[in-house]
Amino acid sequence: MNQLDHGSLKLMPLSISHPNIEQRLPKMMQQARGSEQLATAILQIALNNSDSSTILSDLATTICQSFTANGCVVISQGTNSLETNQIGYWQETGLFTESAIEQLSRLSIHQDSTPSSLVETTSPLYKTIDCLIENILPTRTWLGITTQFQGRTNGLVLLFKSGSAWSHDEHQLLTQSLNPLAIAIAQAQLQQQSCTKSRYQTLLNNLSQQISQGYRLESFLQNCLSEIGHALKLDRSLILMFKYRNPLRAKDRDYPSGTLRDRDLVKGTANINYQWSSEQASLPAESSFNLNHSNLCQQAWRNAPNCLYLNHASFPDVTVDSVPTIGSALLMMPLMGKKTSETDSAMVLGFLVLQSNTMRNWSQDELELISWVGVQMSTAIIHEQTLNRVQLVVDERTAQLKSSMDMQGKLSTKMRQHIKQLQKLNQLKDDFMNSMSHELKTPLTSMKIAIKMLRQTEISPQMREKYLDILEEEWNREYNLIKDLLTLQQVESGELSYKPQELHLGKTIEDLRQSFVAKWQTDRNLNLVCAVEPPKLKIHTDAESLEYILHELLLNAGKYCDAQTTIELSASHQLTATQSEIVIAVTNVGAGITPEELPYIFDKFRRGKGVTDRAVPGTGLGLTLVQYLVEHLNGKIEVTSNPVDDEKTIFVTTFVLKLPQIQPSIG
Repeated sequence: MNQLDHGSLKLMPLSISHPNIEQRLPKMMQQARGSEQLATAILQIALNNSDSSTILSDLATTICQSFTANGCVVISQGTNSLETNQIGYWQETGLFTESAIEQLSRLSIHQDSTPSSLVETTSPLYKTIDCLIENILPTRTWLGITTQFQGRTNGLVLLFKSGSAWSHDEHQLLTQSLNPLAIAIAQAQLQQQSCTKSRYQTLLNNLSQQISQGYRLESFLQNCLSEIGHALKLDRSLILMFKYRNPLRAKDRDYPSGTLRDRDLVKGTANINYQWSSEQASLPAESSFNLNHSNLCQQAWRNAPNCLYLNHASFPDVTVDSVPTIGSALLMMPLMGKKTSETDSAMVLGFLVLQSNTMRNWSQDELELISWVGVQMSTAIIHEQTLNRVQLVVDERTAQLKSSMDMQGKLSTKMRQHIKQLQKLNQLKDDFMNSMSHELKTPLTSMKIAIKMLRQTEISPQMREKYLDILEEEWNREYNLIKDLLTLQQVESGELSYKPQELHLGKTIEDLRQSFVAKWQTDRNLNLVCAVEPPKLKIHTDAESLEYILHELLLNAGKYCDAQTTIELSASHQLTATQSEIVIAVTNVGAGITPEELPYIFDKFRRGKGVTDRAVPGTGLGLTLVQYLVEHLNGKIEVTSNPVDDEKTIFVTTFVLKLPQIQPSIG
């Protein structure tokens, strides 16, 4: 009898009852030793490796060398029907193709009715393997065994060789290695599950940390694609976002039984907003396609809120520019919007699409993980949409408030302008009333006194003549006032005529000089000096307007100059870069114009401070008409007033008139 104790083979005393037993004993001892060594090697592989794929590959190598086979395949059965098998293999050059390995990895070991045993020729699994091998391998000589751990079939070992059939000893050795193989495959499954759980936990930790620390939607969604792609070892992941033609119709999911009619199709556009690829290649820009053209999108949309997963499908199933169509395992997880009521369905915002280049089954753990990620992505999208809507409302309200404040500001500015205009009009009214009161009452008083004196019977001829002169002077004063008002009305209404003619400027100025000198010498002993250069200077302009301008400038100079001073009037011709012009200047010495009053001296009814108190005659219309008439003659007028003493009581004031020298037309 043989006894295996702590890895060593011991021979126990026994009685020989068979004539061939002495010949068979050494062979039995060799088989036991070989079985023990193979079991030890298998267990060492399970203990010394932490990677499931390495365990399976090393098992295939060790078994293949122990049996002197041409190739060996070790398959780790998934824990349920949704999980993909793992496979490790060793081969001589050219035995297995990628297609053969892929088809072997999809074998369903659960169909074998006799677990933990050699695959019998009568079992369904044998027929499946034999048919498969006939199509994919150059040899049909194979040996297989299923393994069982804790009452569940967990693996399959296949040996291949060319030549003779497998011997009884090889069958027995493989059977004796059954338990170590089951343990090693179970260890590989545990390592695979541990690695998978670790990847899942890393994904959960990374996304949870990003959520807790705040995120931008674009970076969060892109990280979700990358994290789930690495965790599930996918080849590609992307996000579809929907834009419906009729958002209200998109919430209705009550379809009639039978064939889907066109009116029941969801209509809109699917945008591929985010993509991830395991190849780390540069991804194309955003693309879109019509939902009517994608049967997969229609099917997934109708299946929402449940996900759609297929072992093999090509997506996108429509032509999309710059987006390749990949035939692979496919999962489409709907990204659901927020339910607005108990009766209405939540809107499908889009889909998380996961793809693998090889066929695979989606495990329950994977589906739960994908569902969790989908919920987080949906929440992030809803949150972003809510923030965008709130921001739109805030921006709209802010714009309305800003517009209202701008309008209030404009109204306030307009109101201030109106107030200033009213104040200005009130000031003009007061100035007008003061001027008119003075200019009307003073002449009328003088005229009344003169008339009263003329009514006396004993008045002398000399006195009669004097009072008649007063009446005539005051009448002229009133007439000039009315004439100025009428002229102002004509200028402002644009009815003033323009009759240009050639004037001898020296003669016009001399006539004015004589009329003023006679009066000024008598009243205040003023002197008027006129200078025209050249003496025969001529100008082509409206004679009446020019005479009025010069008359008002001299009259204004005489009012505000000091007694016994000289008023200067000069006229000259000058050429500028653009035109030929006549320059006329009137200068006087006396009461000046303050810098504060200087911008307003041409305003209607505007008079300097204190002129009424000093009994300076005038209505405040003279300089206003001067400016209007200068503009009427296409000229311009400027004024300066500078003090000549430190006390600033005496000023030199100069009005400079510039008129274009227009040549008279000929013919």
